[in-house]
Amino acid sequence: MAAAVTAGPLPSLTRWAESAPWEDEAASPGRSSGPAPSNARMYDYLLGGKDNYASDRDLTEWALRRCPVVGRLVQANRGFLDHAAALLAEDAGLRQFVDIGCGLPVSGGAGDVGGVGGVGAVVRRADPSCRVAYVDNDPMVVVHARARLAVDGRTGAFEGDVRDPAALLADPGLRALIDLSEPVGVLLGCVLDITLDEHDPRGIVRALVDLLPPGSHVVVTHAERTPELEAIAGLPQNPDLPFCPRSLEAVTEICGSLEMIPPYPARLPLPHAVHTTGPVPLIGCIGRVPG
Repeated sequence: MAAAVTAGPLPSLTRWAESAPWEDEAASPGRSSGPAPSNARMYDYLLGGKDNYASDRDLTEWALRRCPVVGRLVQANRGFLDHAAALLAEDAGLRQFVDIGCGLPVSGGAGDVGGVGGVGAVVRRADPSCRVAYVDNDPMVVVHARARLAVDGRTGAFEGDVRDPAALLADPGLRALIDLSEPVGVLLGCVLDITLDEHDPRGIVRALVDLLPPGSHVVVTHAERTPELEAIAGLPQNPDLPFCPRSLEAVTEICGSLEMIPPYPARLPLPHAVHTTGPVPLIGCIGRVPG
């Protein structure tokens, strides 16, 4: 089942230039008033959502000016995650899912592929009984997910950090919803590329594999290191907003504890999966937990 993505209007670079939030393009942005930017709210802005602040919009526009492909990358990521979730529900027969780094629910925007229902809306087309746990380390994201996604007993939203998989999966509320004696679909959408090397992304995937029952599947999307993305990797120097695109070889190694489903790992979009205009520096993986 393919999820189609149309490259709708992205935030205006003209507006960025006219507003001139900083004089020197090379200078670190961040002069906007209000809360410090967050990955979740910047992602929301790129998908046409409304749950973001001026600081998020300004930093996103700065990134788009230096690396316009970021907008298409975010759209392709959302489309591939929906495609993968549908594949796991329909072809692999999974009926429970954990969306780690779920981000803010987005509706009505140019990048709105799955609708406000998120992963739940996608997998319940295969079976309305599917259970979904949304997990994020941003308390604001969890509040939004509880209000807009966790509206019935088959859905929950929980605070957790991918850097500690054992604690994340041990959450009592999550364990009441997700039965870890049965196969689970875990989604890691553009989560490991905001995880520093020092936090061992390969170890994170390996720990998840060790904690999940055989027959489970893990979906990973990861930004690919290219000269274009290099322009924004590590900039601005903000430890709260790391961005670590990696090579296809590095991402393959990170996912090495999984049994990959061909043709993955693969550069996205694939013709049968999602459609955007032009190449996107995004890698997609779908793998089984061995056993």
